[in-house]
Amino acid sequence: MSSATTMDPNIQSDWANREFIEQISKGIKNISSFLNEFDMSTRFRMAKLNEKLSSLERSLDHIEAKLTKGDSSG
Repeated sequence: MSSATTMDPNIQSDWANREFIEQISKGIKNISSFLNEFDMSTRFRMAKLNEKLSSLERSLDHIEAKLTKGDSSG
């Protein structure tokens, strides 16, 4: 009986556990990477929307000021 062909069941179990743990670790890393990319993308998009909203608010304030000035002088 050669040692290369017969493995101790404990060693086989250990390798199976290590492979399982490695798969779980890779899965967690992938999820973490996805969430980080999603966070960065979402923050960028929200910043762009915030800029547009601020611009629209300034335009609205400007229009309201013109209308108010027109009403008081007319």
